[in-house]
Amino acid sequence: MSVLLEVQEVTKRFAGVTALDGLSLAVPEGSITSVIGPNGSGKTSLMNVITGFYQADGGSVRLRGKELVGLASHRIARAGVTRTFQHIRLFRELSVFDNVLVGAERVSPRGARQRAQALLERLGLQDRAHLRADALPYGHQRRLEIARGLAAEPALLVLDEPAAGMNASEKLALDALLRDVRQQGVTLLLVEHDMELIMGISDHVAAINFGRLLASGTPEAVRRHPQVIEAYLGREHEPETRH
Repeated sequence: MSVLLEVQEVTKRFAGVTALDGLSLAVPEGSITSVIGPNGSGKTSLMNVITGFYQADGGSVRLRGKELVGLASHRIARAGVTRTFQHIRLFRELSVFDNVLVGAERVSPRGARQRAQALLERLGLQDRAHLRADALPYGHQRRLEIARGLAAEPALLVLDEPAAGMNASEKLALDALLRDVRQQGVTLLLVEHDMELIMGISDHVAAINFGRLLASGTPEAVRRHPQVIEAYLGREHEPETRH
């Protein structure tokens, strides 16, 4: 599997605090890759650097070999990387349809309305297209934010805690949706605290702590990594030793 996104030796500092400390990781094309770590480990800072909301102090971020560091967020979106946020950021006063249309027009105004309508149908929101975004139930607002990100036809969709605040049935629907998005050819990069979701859906997992890569690999390999067990999953999740 080829590498779509490559992060190399990225550093980000805030007033003397190092959020990312020479962090490197790779996102395979066509994968669902997840980043895990405790609060303050640098996960959101990493997402913000990748998507241009923060500028790195050092290192590189390349999408299919193209350098993204130094580009504004809207240029990174046009290059093929879009995102959602931990705290939903919809245009609440606009309709569901117009929220997706905004994303579609980032690529090209030509055919934008058709692309927006097709996405609403694909994500099961077509019957709510006329509603204001803030009239949707919480789970559907999350779905709408994903639709808006997909409307720009990205190669990589970055999702910051997409399951935050969801109940069990909403998480099941999210799991199915993300699998479908990947099947449609979009690579996904997730930051998420829900370990059941992460371990069930991910092809590749990277664990970070103090802005550094701690472990990476398959979900099972990372789950069994001793430092990951201690730092992220807790010792009660440690696999039993077979004799």
